[in-house]
Formats: sequence, structure tokens, C-alpha cells
Amino acid sequence: MTETICLHRIHEHNSDVPPVFHDINMTIHINDLLVRLSDLDAENRLNNTTTLVTFDDGWRDVLLIPEDFFSKHETLNPVIFLTDAQIIGDLTPMPLHRLYKWMQENDFDLDELSQLPINREDLKNLRITEQHRLVSHVTGKIQPTCEYLKPTEVAKLRANGWIVGSHGPEHSDLRLLDDGELTRLLSTTYSYIQSGDFKPWIAWPEGRWNNRIAKIARDIGFEQQFGIFEESRRGTDTRVVLRKLW
Repeated sequence: MTETICLHRIHEHNSDVPPVFHDINMTIHINDLLVRLSDLDAENRLNNTTTLVTFDDGWRDVLLIPEDFFSKHETLNPVIFLTDAQIIGDLTPMPLHRLYKWMQENDFDLDELSQLPINREDLKNLRITEQHRLVSHVTGKIQPTCEYLKPTEVAKLRANGWIVGSHGPEHSDLRLLDDGELTRLLSTTYSYIQSGDFKPWIAWPEGRWNNRIAKIARDIGFEQQFGIFEESRRGTDTRVVLRKLW
């Protein structure tokens, strides 16, 4: 039996990540993470189970985990899910990540977000180009980031036993695309996965999916799909693995 958990950011000091990530429970201290994973490994050994430890969004934070950690905890299998842009080495920050960084730099907290001409939840319903356009009204022009994994770092993780899969062609709600557009985008994603010799796995952005897009992905060739247990906007196909947020 295999359990699957989902993580995003990891920090050593609170200031390592924008405060928003703390507010929305999307970051964990590295020491706490290693203790919890070690306890999980011990539990797995007792129960003869394994766990997929998955990380979304391609953050470099995963490099805080000691290189030999997973080789010493063999019931835990690490997975990183990358967007198309990240796979090909485009480190342009995602719109929400741009916004969170701007909020950190301008001492703006989550409660004050309503003062801006932008809505965090509404933003997720838009295509990535439109997200960037709206965020730019607040943050100014897009700046590259060094917070995502570089292709050389991805290659090193793979050499240490990490699995690499897709986090979708772009970080938007892919349920809103019609069949033709989604098929086109996912076909490109699948070609990147094949070219990189990565796993034909996909973790749907925001954990949002339905049976229609799951079928399209399966027909293209994706062998495993992942949602998020805590996300209610999901389909009923039991072949899609629901990950538990940590």
C-alpha cells in the first residue's frame, strides 16, 4: 500500500519565504519536515507500506533536504512536479509567487490584499498570461527568479533517486479549457516529459481536475495522475491519486 503526501515550500528561517506561505500553511520548517518524514518512514517499516513524498511548483527549497536522506529512509519516495516552463529552464516566477514576493518586499499582509485591484482566488481561474497581466498592475514588470530549480539541479535530484513528473502545461485551472486546447497543451507537456525521460505523471495545478480532463490526460499517455485530498473541486475517477497536504 502506498500513501501520497504533498508539500510546497520548506524554510530554515521564517523570513526565507514570504509571510503568505506561512499564513496559508504552505511551508514547513526543514527540521520539522525531517522529523515527520523519519517518523513516517519508521511507521511504514512497521506496516510494510511506502509513501510518495511529492513537492509541487519546483521550489529550490527541496535542496535543504540532505542528499542522502531518502536513501536512508527507503520507504519514502521523493517526487518533484514541474510546469512546462520549469522543465525547459524558464524560471519566470508564477503570477501568485510574484505577488507574494511583492507583498513581502512591501510589508503587505494577506488581510490587506483586498485593498489591491486583484483577487487571489479569482486569479487562479484565469489563464497564465492573463494572471501575469493583472499581477503586473501591482508588481511592475516580471523579474526572473532564482527560487525555482534549475535543470542542472533537477538532474542532480534525479541522480539521487528523485522522480520528476509534470505539474501541467501552466499553473491555471485546466478544467476551464476546452478539449481541443487542453489536448494541444497536454500533448506538448507529454513530449517534454518524454524528451527528459521523466515519469509520465501529472499533478493537476491547485489539485483541480474533473473526469473529462483526466480522460484526456490518460488518452495522451499520462500513466498516473494526482489531485489533492483537501481540494473539493475534483472529479470522481478513483484512478486519480489524492494526496494529503502536509
